[in-house]
Amino acid sequence: MPGSTLTYVRTAVAALSLAAVGTLGVPAAVAAGAAPEAVTAAQACPWDRGAPPSNLNPYSTTDRAADTAPVRMGPYGDCTKVTSYSAGTSVPVNCYVTNSYGNTWSYVRGSGWVWDAHLSNGGSPHPCRF
Repeated sequence: MPGSTLTYVRTAVAALSLAAVGTLGVPAAVAAGAAPEAVTAAQACPWDRGAPPSNLNPYSTTDRAADTAPVRMGPYGDCTKVTSYSAGTSVPVNCYVTNSYGNTWSYVRGSGWVWDAHLSNGGSPHPCRF
């Protein structure tokens, strides 16, 4: 029966199902209609190498956060912040990279990257191998 409640419900369920399928693979911020600035900041992260492999970087050094030390998805301030360390907190760093701005960033295994300027002793002394 066209125009019946059952037809309306079926159409609504189908539309919702297609909408859900259409957003698979899209970042949650985009799917939820986040502000354009949030998407731009995430896209501005030029890091595409991922994490340094642990078998090539078996190092472990402990440093301390000199101030609030944000941990990011890549070694750039534009990369998404994952968490942060409070001032004075021990930070287990493994290796470091120098980004395109000449800033060194230390890798915290399983978490992300900390700008060495936020660390009391300058971060890891070991360059990352990829």
